[in-house]
Formats: sequence, structure tokens, C-alpha cells
Amino acid sequence: MLCGTLFVNFKSVNIPKLISKTKIMQGYQCHKNMWLSVHRKELIPKVTPELQALFDQGNKVTEEARKRFPNGVLVDLPPWEFVASLKKTRELLAAHTEFIFEAAFEYKGCYARADVIAYNAVTQRWSIIEVKSTTKVKDEHLDDVGLQVWIMANAGLPIEKISILHLNNACKFPDMNNLFIEEDVTDRLRDLHTRIAPRLNEIFSSLRIDEVPPQKFGAHCFAPRECQFIDLCRDEAALPEPNIFDIPGFYKKRWELFDRGLVSLDQVPEAALDEKQKIQVEVLKGKKRFVDRKKVSEHIASWKFPLIFLDFETINPAVPHFDGTSPFQQVPFQFSVHILDSLEAKELRHIEFLQDDGTDPRSALVPELLKACAGEGSVVAYYGVFEAKCIQDLEDYFPAQKQELAQIRERIVDPLPVFKDAVYDAAFKDSFSIKSVGPAILGEQFSYENMAVGDGSAAQRAYTELAAMTPSPLRNQKRQALLDYCKKDTLIMVELVKWLYQC
Repeated sequence: MLCGTLFVNFKSVNIPKLISKTKIMQGYQCHKNMWLSVHRKELIPKVTPELQALFDQGNKVTEEARKRFPNGVLVDLPPWEFVASLKKTRELLAAHTEFIFEAAFEYKGCYARADVIAYNAVTQRWSIIEVKSTTKVKDEHLDDVGLQVWIMANAGLPIEKISILHLNNACKFPDMNNLFIEEDVTDRLRDLHTRIAPRLNEIFSSLRIDEVPPQKFGAHCFAPRECQFIDLCRDEAALPEPNIFDIPGFYKKRWELFDRGLVSLDQVPEAALDEKQKIQVEVLKGKKRFVDRKKVSEHIASWKFPLIFLDFETINPAVPHFDGTSPFQQVPFQFSVHILDSLEAKELRHIEFLQDDGTDPRSALVPELLKACAGEGSVVAYYGVFEAKCIQDLEDYFPAQKQELAQIRERIVDPLPVFKDAVYDAAFKDSFSIKSVGPAILGEQFSYENMAVGDGSAAQRAYTELAAMTPSPLRNQKRQALLDYCKKDTLIMVELVKWLYQC
């Protein structure tokens, strides 16, 4: 059904006899990406903890999806066991096995494994079901599944239907019957299949050359995901410091200018900038700081003391496991609160909470949060929409505390819009995150560098690890690292807000 002609002769070139769909998809994004991953394997960076967490998440979603297909048989062989996986698949196909997981197929050196294939004894054809750990079908999924089905069809598999199985954000644990939505993409892939063989011929032609393909740094380095060799290409681009990529909110225009060879700030046409960006460009050129004190005062005029500085750390599993939660719903397991009674106050009050045993933290967290934020005063949260959404979810789950929780949410004020609107430092570059703003305004002692837990992703991993650890000095260290990280967030907020009042 979805076939085409591939002309590359693999035997005549110095490339592997079989190349996985994963590597070919790198070629879809960039020929240079695939060439380096095949010919310069030593340049492939190590898998980061963040990336490994994504892999683990995808594996968890796939395991959950398999439960929908009883009596399914897994081709239980490692990814690199190409020949054995193909042999086992042929045996299961010949036996008309109803459901096969990780079935392997090869066509002219292109190799793919399918999440699920299902046999229809009436039509004697197969349905392909690919699992994606997202809540909707994306364009890159169609490219990915289209390539896979093209390989399978050319390998001789009679196909009647192609579906993508993705997560359903309306699902609420513990009822997992509607965790997935199956979306038929057969017709959409018919529109794509004729382009696959020509595209593969281009990719493999570039793979055969002796030198690195000449692709340069560009927007394709980031879509559909950031390339593993991006640092190499960015270095090759020899971008001046500062450059157009340092201008905040300049995302689309920066690539238009870059493609025209306009990279330095001096080359940016004035018409391409809004009034705020014109100021930011001058700040970047002069390596200085801009503060609109009047706007700062207007933003913070309504804030009321005592100021209660709040920061949550959350877990958002793709497969929910806390009552009433949905895929990717943020569930707070930790908070830090610092209370500043007045600008003249010599001391801060600090309250913290961390439940780290893996059980649902919300029942224990809510009463502590209500006590920590009781009374009057503005609740200060950097990127406050996040904390507000977490609290709103708690309101929905704890109707008896809804009014008290809503009273906290309604008092939230946010320093982030103040900085975006009225303050810019050259050290911010294109980011207004607290990890950029804090050290730039307050000094490097407020940097997150070299912290055992230094960002939200690391906090999620630490939480998961703590839940699996037995009491030990190492566990105590990891727990303290989590406490230190969350505490630092609110401490930096305190100092930034003090600075806003005094600037």
C-alpha cells in the first residue's frame, strides 16, 4: 500500500548494512546529523539525565499501552540484535500471532521496529499501532510512522490500517480505561508516502560522501527537537558576542535575519525591533543595565506586606498514579516559603515541606501550605501562573479547602512581568528565567551552578530516586539537596523583590 523505490546501493558504501529508523529520522531533520551519528560516533554526546528521563517516560507509556492488547507477544531482544529480531518476527508473523510488540522489519538496509501490530484473521492483513507519549498527534509523528510503515510495506507486510495511540488528558487515575486515544492516520499517511523514497535517496546519498555534509547552523537544528550536535554547529557558525540570538522575544525574526546573513546587533534593521527590543539591543551593545523605575513602582504599588514568597516543586508523570490526576498534571510534592514582614525586617521566616516517600503528597501538603500562607499579604511567585495552576488543581481535588486555597491563589503577584516590562541587563541575554535574572542582578553567589539539584527536572528525578531509596546517609544528602534547591528559589525571589523596591 505504501511502497516506493529506493535506489541507494548499500553494499558499495562504507555504512552499516542496516540503519535504524531512529538514525534515519535524524537524517530527516538534517543530513549532517545522520552523517555524524554514523561516521563520527565518538562525537555523539553521552545521554544526559534529562534525556534518559524522557526515554524512561516513553518506555513507561509503551508498557502501559501493551496492557490494551492481551496475549501480545514481545520480540524481547535488544535494539542492536537486528538479525535475531527479524528472525523472531518472521516466526510470529507466520504463526499469525494476534498481537506482536516490537516486531522488526527491514527493507534495503532500512530497519524499524513497531510498537504494536495486530492481525486480522478475516482480512489476513495487519494494523500498525504506534504509541506516542504526547496528548495529541504531531506532524513529526506522521513522518516517523510514515517512514516505519513504508519499510514494513516494502518488506511485504499486508497493511490495512495505521493508528497512533496517544495519551488522553481527560483520563483521571485510578480509572485508566481511557488513558489512550487511538487516532487513525491511514489516509494522512497516504498523502505522504510518495515523498519517502526520494527523501531517503537524498539522505543516503549524503551519507555516502567522504566529508561532513555542508549543512549549517539554522532553525532546523531545533525542530522537531534540538539536535545532539548543536554545539558543534553553533561553534562552526562563529556567532559574534552579543548577537541576534540574545534579543528576547525575537524568535521568528532572528531566523529570517540569520538566513540573510545578518547576525551581529549592528546589522539588525531598526524596523525589525519593537520599542522594548531597541532598548534591549542598546543594553546588549553597551553591556549595561536598563531600569524604568516608574514602571517598576507601578507594578509593585499594590503588593502588600508581609510578602509571602512561594515556590513549588512538582512531579508530572505521563502515566498518572495519584488519585484524580491526568497525564502530565503537575502535582506539588514540595514547597518553600519565605516571609518578609517589611523591607526593614532583619530576619526572614522560613517554612518548608517535602514529602519524599512516593505516596500522594497532596493531603499532607495542603494543611501545611494553608498555615504557611495564612493571613494577609501578597503571595510572591516567580512565573506565578505555574503556582496558581497548581493551587487551582488542589482546589478542585479538596473542595473542603477550596475557599482557603483560592484565597492564596488570588493573592499571587509575580516579579517576572516586572522584569520583562521594566528591567533589562545584558547578562539576561534572551532569558528572563530566575536562573538568568538572579545572578545578573544579585551576583554570582545567587547562581545555581554546582548545586546537587539545580533545576526543576533534576528535582523531579531526585524525588523519584528518594521514593525508591531506603534510609541512608546518601538518601539524607539527596533530600537535603532538594530542600536547598527549593529554598534557594524563594531566597532569590526575596532578594530580587528587595532590589525592585530599592532600585
